[in-house]
Amino acid sequence: MASAALAAAADRPISLAERHTLDQVLESVEMLRAVEVHQAVAIFDGYVDAIKDDPAGARSKALGAVAVLAGDEALAPLLLRIATALARADGPMTEPVRDEVAAIAATLGLPPPEPDDGTFLDKPTDGEAAVTVVLGNEKGGTGKSTTAMHLVVALLKLGHRVASIDLDGRQGTLSRYVAHRAAFAERAGGGNGHTIPMPVHTCITESETRDRDEALARDRDRLRQAFAEAADCRFRVIDTPGSASRLSQLAHAHADVLITPLNDSFLDVDVLARIDRERREVQGPSPYSEMVLDQSEQRVAAGRAAIDWVVMRNRMAHIDARNSREMGGLLDQLAARLHFRLVQGFGERVVFRELFYRGLTLFDLPEESAEGRRAESPNTAYRGPASHLHARQEIDTLVGALGFASLGLGKQPARAGS
Repeated sequence: MASAALAAAADRPISLAERHTLDQVLESVEMLRAVEVHQAVAIFDGYVDAIKDDPAGARSKALGAVAVLAGDEALAPLLLRIATALARADGPMTEPVRDEVAAIAATLGLPPPEPDDGTFLDKPTDGEAAVTVVLGNEKGGTGKSTTAMHLVVALLKLGHRVASIDLDGRQGTLSRYVAHRAAFAERAGGGNGHTIPMPVHTCITESETRDRDEALARDRDRLRQAFAEAADCRFRVIDTPGSASRLSQLAHAHADVLITPLNDSFLDVDVLARIDRERREVQGPSPYSEMVLDQSEQRVAAGRAAIDWVVMRNRMAHIDARNSREMGGLLDQLAARLHFRLVQGFGERVVFRELFYRGLTLFDLPEESAEGRRAESPNTAYRGPASHLHARQEIDTLVGALGFASLGLGKQPARAGS
């Protein structure tokens, strides 16, 4: 807290972005998780107030506290990264802040951070920041788990390590999907040279502890543990419950990309906004949208990119009906007002239900041969009609619309053993 206060108070009053960054530090640094948050913040505020009242004396005292960890090979670099994170919370470091961080580094016996250094957030072993994709909607039956599994497999097929996290432990749809997939992989075996790629999977059930603060702490710890188990994964795909919950809100706080599947119905638009159904007018955002916007604003305040919110319109009618046109116009209004991107989702297809019980996705089905017949593939025994190709195109369109090419999905990564 001394190093954080020195960096944050170097040239300005403590900003909201610095407060949020401090919260992220307390959530991300494992050894700080045992510290009561309010106690840690009180210590931080004590140093900040002292520096304001007596800059020279309080600064000397704070550097003295920092010096206790000088020479510690594990903790000294961590302390410097924390200080640098606070220093960068409002953007590029000013000269006074840079000088203060350099003083902290010298006290610890370390070189000052490089211009692009300073993040404390968890990273996989390849050095690239993990990307968290959350499937969120406070209504059930919209296709979250189906979308999550297809996205997981698409990323696996591109050679990335992927974590799948099911926060709906009671329903467990994604977990059952992954279990079916593991069973299919075991039956198929790998002797024929083909394997079924699997994610690193975790299922979490929300704490039932009656004490609200304790329940939140337990849920946060479980999510942190899931992230720790996926430390070497490039992507974390999180499926959330179809209702408001603590775990869901925690997941949204970590979302780099948020996908909200939505059935093509005015009833389902309620998850986004309060609608005057007679006039087809928007009266205001829903509680869910307010939560998403609040989480996105907090990310921006902490110096991070806003949530890339994608609403996918599922089960659209195949004819250009009046209801569908009105629905499209209303969603266009909401997209401008709530700052989400609108993409076409999946049609109502039996194939999705059939594939669930095999643990497969459309990315696992064999490709069409040049003669128009389904090519043989030991990857799966499943055979289906040509209409599955249209469903596959819907998935391909979604993956492209998500814009993952900018995150390295446009190039094929090297696979293990290659």
